[in-house]
Amino acid sequence: MSFKIEKISYQYSADTPLILKNINMEIRPAEVTAIVGPSGSGKSTLVSILSGVIPELMNKGMLTGTFHHEDDVMISVVSQTPENQLFGYGVEDALAFGVENLGLSSEKISERVESVLNLLHIQHLRKRAVSTLSGGQRQAVCIASVLAMKPDLVIMDEPVSSLDPKGKHLIQSVLNQLRAAGQTTVIVDNNLDWFSDIVDHVVGIDHGEVVFDGSRDEFFADAQLAQRLGVIVPQTVDIYHALAKKSDGLKPFTTLDAAYEALKDCVVPQAAKPAEGPQRAEQVLEVNNLSKSFTDGFQALKKINAGFEKGKIISILGQNGSGKTTLVKHLNGLHRPTEGTVTYLGKETTTKSVAEISRDVILVFQHPEHMLFEENVYRELTFCARAQGIPFAEKDALEVLENYDLLKDKEELPVNLSMGKKHLLTILSVLFSSAKVVILDEPTLGMDLHLRRHLEAIIHKLKEQGKTVILISHEIPLVFKLSDQLLVLDHAEKLAAGSVQQLAENEALFEKIQIDLPPVVRLSKKLGLSPLACDVASFAAQIDELQKIGGAERG
Repeated sequence: MSFKIEKISYQYSADTPLILKNINMEIRPAEVTAIVGPSGSGKSTLVSILSGVIPELMNKGMLTGTFHHEDDVMISVVSQTPENQLFGYGVEDALAFGVENLGLSSEKISERVESVLNLLHIQHLRKRAVSTLSGGQRQAVCIASVLAMKPDLVIMDEPVSSLDPKGKHLIQSVLNQLRAAGQTTVIVDNNLDWFSDIVDHVVGIDHGEVVFDGSRDEFFADAQLAQRLGVIVPQTVDIYHALAKKSDGLKPFTTLDAAYEALKDCVVPQAAKPAEGPQRAEQVLEVNNLSKSFTDGFQALKKINAGFEKGKIISILGQNGSGKTTLVKHLNGLHRPTEGTVTYLGKETTTKSVAEISRDVILVFQHPEHMLFEENVYRELTFCARAQGIPFAEKDALEVLENYDLLKDKEELPVNLSMGKKHLLTILSVLFSSAKVVILDEPTLGMDLHLRRHLEAIIHKLKEQGKTVILISHEIPLVFKLSDQLLVLDHAEKLAAGSVQQLAENEALFEKIQIDLPPVVRLSKKLGLSPLACDVASFAAQIDELQKIGGAERG
């Protein structure tokens, strides 16, 4: 069955502007439709209308137009915040909750729970308490709980924002299976990268209006539109558009193999350059033989030894459950070691309170709602400074809000911001703190391309100030673009640590942790580039230089 949206407009009250303006679109059966658009464009409001939250639960707004669908259809939403959608103490309880509300028999309920446990390969979680799961594991359980109800239309709002690369591949595989079985799916996510292989149809929304309605390939061909809508496209598409600016005859490509075929004959590989030896700087933070076991017997960390250098951006990589978040919660004192020590500038932090440690080491949580306390955006921005007694000038705070497009939201209640803006705000508040080490746990949650660029600017600013940034992110191309060093964890143990360039050469390491190297790194290897390019700009510059060399040699 298809779902048609006809001339839908919506405003939350008579004295507020229209959020949606004359929306017309069709969600076709057995297809994956992506709805994309910049933060605040109206995507979440549209989801609320499709799911019936508007006007059934939120009925004070002004809605016009029609959503056409058959009677008695079930439309279910997977939230980007799983904590808001999981009910019950245990995983099995959470999976059964929605099905139980359909009034099915115990036998049918058990059958459906078993089916989604197998489908998402989460049998090993069935006896776990929901509260003990990692963010990615909770998201997987949340998706499973919705699929167990077998809805006619599944709407997924950033469904993999907390998942590791392995989890993203799994969800992609599950969506492929569902599509083959006739499932109709809508994915609201400005990161088109992870599901580009399975999306059939793209709808772009900007300022509440549909500005694009077409196929995936048509969308990828329009780089300016993707930029305007803040959409993160596959890195291979970015590579093509970066190179096409200087090469009119370059054949379009969207895959790694096609990129290699298009470039292999116009690049003259150069002799490999010796890797630079490590240049150790001052260790700001160190963990020595750090181990952590929880009361249920789960060992989250096993004898970790690691150092974090001053003025560096260090990313911690690993699948969900590898110990990344547990490790950084030791760095700011939220967890205390079962064994081992944490030192800041050579002094143990075990006897210090979290408040004392936060003056030097601050952690920005992956869910911004856990950090929003104030009555408006301005006060939230300056919360750290006021809590720590650090003087600041109002003009400086207002300048930060203006630079990061939040000035118009100055008096807004922070929790009313979009997810991406909430995250940006919690990160910006760190700029006014005394901390010399800033830890960002999955900071891209809810961020479109525009907000992500703001994030990159903040991280670079912190580094320029001589601060150490520790980053946990499953956005691997971003990690390789920003990081100086990597720390790799697997099953609670440290596997490797070193510069991005050094570890990028170690394919076996990334195979072991089941994380794909970014396309730009893999393409660099196939083309024989040295040093390896870790971001698109560096790759394009190297290709341009090699083409010049090749032209000079042929001349």
